[in-house]
Amino acid sequence: MDLANTVIALGIILMLVILIAIVFLAQGYLEARYGLRDKLKGKSRKESTTFLDEGEDEKKCDICYGAIENDPLATCKCGKIFHEACARPTEKCPYCGVRFEEMEIREPAGAACPVCGKRLKGGHCSCGAAMPRKDNTFVCKCGNIVDGNKPVCKKCGAAYEVCKKTETVYRELK
Repeated sequence: MDLANTVIALGIILMLVILIAIVFLAQGYLEARYGLRDKLKGKSRKESTTFLDEGEDEKKCDICYGAIENDPLATCKCGKIFHEACARPTEKCPYCGVRFEEMEIREPAGAACPVCGKRLKGGHCSCGAAMPRKDNTFVCKCGNIVDGNKPVCKKCGAAYEVCKKTETVYRELK
């Protein structure tokens, strides 16, 4: 009788251990997938924002690899973008074969300044905001690369601070 009770107790303990392991695995999966821990605590995840890669005017043509800037672009159904002047002579997408006539021809969409909302030209806005790159550097108005951790231009001496409104954009000190 004692042996039977011991086996039953061990079986119950083993099932409880397995159940606890399943709960922890499910919790880890849900946390990784949906960020539930932060949501339950009322916190929001702050993700780094890089604005330079958001505008099509900052991307490169997939034929000549030149900057799109303000040139008309052709967008293929496969997602590649080209200068209209590069895509027209090829008559089709060099990646998927879609004909030029089926591509969307339009002006490039530029990134908007998160501080004032104006369309950006490059990494600077007329309001003085400088948009960081993925490596937390940005281009000074003089053209020099500035480290976001030490936001003073070594070439022209311009000093920048993190904009309080966005906490990701640098703004020139006046």
